[in-house]
Amino acid sequence: MEMLLVLSVLMTVAAIAVPAYWTYEERREEERFFGLLLHDIYYAQSESYRLERATMVVFREGSHSYEVAADILLPPLVRKLPESVELKKTSNLNEIYFGANGSVSKSGTMRFETSTGERTLIVYLGKGRVVLSE
Repeated sequence: MEMLLVLSVLMTVAAIAVPAYWTYEERREEERFFGLLLHDIYYAQSESYRLERATMVVFREGSHSYEVAADILLPPLVRKLPESVELKKTSNLNEIYFGANGSVSKSGTMRFETSTGERTLIVYLGKGRVVLSE
């Protein structure tokens, strides 16, 4: 009888803790992704300065990934998007193109659907300032 009581308490605690952990883990994965995305964008911009060549960050809808192409002699760096993150169709950008001087050729907004709602990545003209907001 006591064993059943202990097992029922243990199962109740596990039933509450496991879903909460998965939600937390999903949010952490999204935060890591957006941090890495910003670093990749800044990397592409700094490589365009360094190499004095155009670089770009391109989102591929079919493969649910993005590529960072900095040098034509090297294969692009490909990163997968987390399952809970999706580039929305309402985005007016699907690539960020940096010219040889590090400036952005087209400004716009990328909208991402996440488990916690929409996040936007705004790219400004000029020196390529990028702002990520919730």
